[in-house]
Amino acid sequence: MEVTEETRGFDHLVLRYRTRAGLTQQELADFSTISVRAIRDLEHGRAQRPRRDTVRLLADALRLNERDRARLEAAAGRTARTDLRVGPSGTAVPPPTGTVPIGRRDEADALTTDLGAAGRRIVTLTGAPGAGKTTLAMEVAGRLHRRSDLPVLWVDASGAEAHPAILEALYGSWGRESREHLGAVTGSIGEEEALLVLDSPRFSAPDARALAELLSDCPGLRVLSTAHRPHRVPGEQVFLLDPLRPQDAVELLRALLAAAGADVPDGDPAAAEICALLDHLPGALHAVSSWAAVYGTATLLGSLRENPVPLLAPLDLGRGGDLAAAVRFSLADRDPHEEAVLEVLCAAPGGEQADALARRAGLGLTDCGRALMSLVSAGLVRRLPHGPSSRFHTLHLVRAVRGSQGRADDRREMAL
Repeated sequence: MEVTEETRGFDHLVLRYRTRAGLTQQELADFSTISVRAIRDLEHGRAQRPRRDTVRLLADALRLNERDRARLEAAAGRTARTDLRVGPSGTAVPPPTGTVPIGRRDEADALTTDLGAAGRRIVTLTGAPGAGKTTLAMEVAGRLHRRSDLPVLWVDASGAEAHPAILEALYGSWGRESREHLGAVTGSIGEEEALLVLDSPRFSAPDARALAELLSDCPGLRVLSTAHRPHRVPGEQVFLLDPLRPQDAVELLRALLAAAGADVPDGDPAAAEICALLDHLPGALHAVSSWAAVYGTATLLGSLRENPVPLLAPLDLGRGGDLAAAVRFSLADRDPHEEAVLEVLCAAPGGEQADALARRAGLGLTDCGRALMSLVSAGLVRRLPHGPSSRFHTLHLVRAVRGSQGRADDRREMAL
């Protein structure tokens, strides 16, 4: 195909029009209010996704006529966007189009609003293992993509092949190599509005310096992160995903059991008890309901009463991981004060008030308070109103997993 003025790339046109106007990059930056670095990246093809506002500011500063302005806008519109799409591991697939997960409409609305609010650049979605963080992140990312064609980079634990530069820039050892990867990422995104979803790609938090530089160099970028605890980086807003409301959990369980061929009558108390034993966590409900393909509801309930841990691995592991392992991982990442609080709460199924908890754990009020808030933000401990004050209690599954770990340790000692 012949290369004409109508088919020139955006980078070529910016350089051509700037040269024709007799402007330096600094002068164009002053007239357009766009940074010199951004203009340099545009002219060298490193920032290939200019925002509409950027194109307008450049056209105004260059005093383009209607024909040249149309050419510049057309060149910007030809820029490929296919590598910025919603999908696990960053694969170029259409965004999810399913309905909002049962019981999560309010959370999806609130999280979508948070990511669109002025000044909200990074939101970390926390909650207990099995609370549905990834599912909610997919729903919100899909909404934003569908509403405004917002590009979405999705990076999860298997995303090394899809977005290695992002992983190396944000989670690598901060040095020259990480800075080079970061430069490649910022050059690719530029000033375009986009959403980066970090779906627990690493066990550790992203490097605060790298994340701050990424957000500074990409003013249109928002970051949605799922994690088992807050990252504690500047500007972070934490969004705690609680378990489902009891009625929503029962509705989800009945739907899952029906799909497995086990119909549960309306008002069956077994469904409500199963949900309570599983802390109304969607992930736990999905795992346990998979066993309905071979066991009846009464058998499942009896097993859950005795020990829910074995049923937290789906019958078909290809449909999900072992939730008990995820709980163990979250419990392992705790400091001594948090461990002391968990030990007391696991021995008190009815919960404890904060001041009594501090005394029983042998902690000062400030240390106990910090430990409690860390456990609450991880979804491992819940705070429920109880009269004039609040009581804290840990999840039933946390007690069960810790208890199973203790029994396993005892068996190992006996074997020795």
